[in-house]
Amino acid sequence: MSQTSKDKLSAVAVRTARFEGKPRKLFDGGGLYLHVQASGHYWRLKYRYSGKEKLLALGVYPDIGLKNARQARDEARKLLAQGIDPSALRQAEKVTKAENATNSFEAVAREWWECVHRRQVIPAHSERCRRRLENHLFPTLGRLPVHEVTPRQLLATLRQVEEMGHFETARRLRTLASQVFRYAVATGRAERDVAADLRGALQTAQVRHRPALIDPADLIPLLRAIEGYNGQLATKAALRLAPILFVRPGELRKAQWEDFDIAAGEWDYRPSKDGTPIMTPLPHQAVSILQEMESLSGPTGFVFPSLRGKDRPLSENT
Repeated sequence: MSQTSKDKLSAVAVRTARFEGKPRKLFDGGGLYLHVQASGHYWRLKYRYSGKEKLLALGVYPDIGLKNARQARDEARKLLAQGIDPSALRQAEKVTKAENATNSFEAVAREWWECVHRRQVIPAHSERCRRRLENHLFPTLGRLPVHEVTPRQLLATLRQVEEMGHFETARRLRTLASQVFRYAVATGRAERDVAADLRGALQTAQVRHRPALIDPADLIPLLRAIEGYNGQLATKAALRLAPILFVRPGELRKAQWEDFDIAAGEWDYRPSKDGTPIMTPLPHQAVSILQEMESLSGPTGFVFPSLRGKDRPLSENT
């Protein structure tokens, strides 16, 4: 439909249009009109597709001015000339956008972390992994649809971590990304694990062996130093028990009285690594140390409480 210039709207007419008790339409040409209502002014495009009259919303005035509304009309009519329904195309784009948001690398990674990873490992490890994802992978890859992430993009992100000298972190991130991609494949949102293509592509950090006592004679000064320690009693007791029970430091500092049977000389607990119950027999030296601690921190709660309160164990740094 063509109209003469005098039939078209002017910027002044649009700006001064007012609601006068009932909705009205101010036509501009080519099916474009401004629908003036009590709730606001709305641009609409009236067109026909497959013999049916349809409407396409083009925005709200003044957010969308007359010039932009005309551009949107012209673009819609170009689609119609190609046999494409602009309303159907917009709806399809909305669906694709929503799917991309749901299937972005970040969305899939968070879903994997919540539904899988967090339930399989100890809380401290799962939190470290979550922070690694948030700090290193999400800023560059997070918004990309997971199926569109390429090995080259992932490698570029990991190279940034390597440039900071964090070679082991980069390797751990590749492993994390691989787990996310495998989850995406399992849930039908990716075709393959692109992180697998990066095997051998990352730098290897120089191995630095930690010092260890390998001569039994060297153990004697250590045990004497522990006995001579004059710090917090809970810390000293934990240090004395460590070489007797040979448990992980985290298991020892979080030990609770409810798991001990001092009379029977037993410690029945579930290690955080795999949760399999372990019955640990206690030699008389360990029982003696625990009896000393029981008068200080027992009979319930943490065996080795923090100085900040009995509701928390010795800190990891301690």
